[in-house]
Amino acid sequence: MKKLHIISGIFLILVLTTADVLAQADSIVTYQITLINRRTGKPVSGVKVHYKKLPYESEIGNLTSNDAGKVTAYFRAHEKYSLSIDNPGFLKVAEIINPLEGASDDLVVNRTINLIEGGVGTVLKLENLKFRLGEATIMDESYAELDKLVEMLKEAPNLRIRLEGHTDYVGNPTANLALSQKRVDAVKKYLVEKGIDAKRIETKAFGGSQPLVKSTNAAERAVNRRVEVRIIGDTNE
Repeated sequence: MKKLHIISGIFLILVLTTADVLAQADSIVTYQITLINRRTGKPVSGVKVHYKKLPYESEIGNLTSNDAGKVTAYFRAHEKYSLSIDNPGFLKVAEIINPLEGASDDLVVNRTINLIEGGVGTVLKLENLKFRLGEATIMDESYAELDKLVEMLKEAPNLRIRLEGHTDYVGNPTANLALSQKRVDAVKKYLVEKGIDAKRIETKAFGGSQPLVKSTNAAERAVNRRVEVRIIGDTNE
């Protein structure tokens, strides 16, 4: 029994020590943020991250994410800060943070913030969207990318988009225009079936009138066959 009391006493001292560290007014939290493109899952570099200590803004910081999409800030544990991220091509992020929320015992926070592509005029290319040759049938390997677009639209319910369809310029212009319309209609149908309001989605067909590449090489011209997503409205703006 005596040994048990001693062990319990040691445990109590350890608990109090940890609590004492957290109670110190000058404790510093290492706040590590990784910025990820919500749709592609890739890190976003060169993003400007701003913070201010509240309520008097006596501390102000301006950071830029590195090639791995990471920024590190050092916050006073018992203060509150405003955090803002405003990067071209992405929706704004603004929040109030309490540095101790989610902090480990050694006062480190690791967070991932997903950046949602947006801003009126932003154009997103669906790199992995594939159709059967000469048809509007979406191939199975395209669903993963389309599902990411669905998730993005659900997380940003104020966005309105236009699906813009393009084909190669080779062939009958009228047939190409009709095919590009059928393809964007097929993508819209998929998004609506996944729960996106049809009123948020416009479509426009361009056929082969806006090629990215003019070449005699058929493989090089494959990039002309594409569907792009243009942000046409954002009620947060």
